[in-house]
Amino acid sequence: MMRKINTVLNHTAYAFFLLGVMSGIAMTALIFVSTLMRYLGGHPLRFSDELAGLLFLTLTFLCLPYVLNKGRHIRIEILVNLMPAGIARIMDFIGVVVLLTFCAIFAFESWNFMNFSFSLNSRTDISSILLWPWMAIMPFSMMLCILIQLNHGFKQPTTDTASAEDAI
Repeated sequence: MMRKINTVLNHTAYAFFLLGVMSGIAMTALIFVSTLMRYLGGHPLRFSDELAGLLFLTLTFLCLPYVLNKGRHIRIEILVNLMPAGIARIMDFIGVVVLLTFCAIFAFESWNFMNFSFSLNSRTDISSILLWPWMAIMPFSMMLCILIQLNHGFKQPTTDTASAEDAI
């Protein structure tokens, strides 16, 4: 059963990651086209700034669960590496508790914000893009981060040996 849950979480995080990467590619293409239109045609795309911001939000929040699952998030390990193993495990545990607390609070607050946006039928100023579907990405991303961290237990997800060189 745990293997099945692990597989579902891994595949879900990877699917979110791929969608996030696609939104990053779309954001880059949108900004490139808008810049060309601004300097060559004199008129940029009216909606490009709003949509680029929404695509950046999508990129960020859809990639977070995968990066957490692979242990490739930013860490500052200088203090942990200087501590004895027992204290390092305690610091690791505290870090996980802080992460879970942050994700839970962020998911709760962003869910409320998304519901408020839904009730108002909020839209962007220029292009009238409906906002609540984009806002829904935030709580779902944080909930997936919580599930991934709980799947790893109360320790940081490990990275492969090649990526350990990237740690600060």
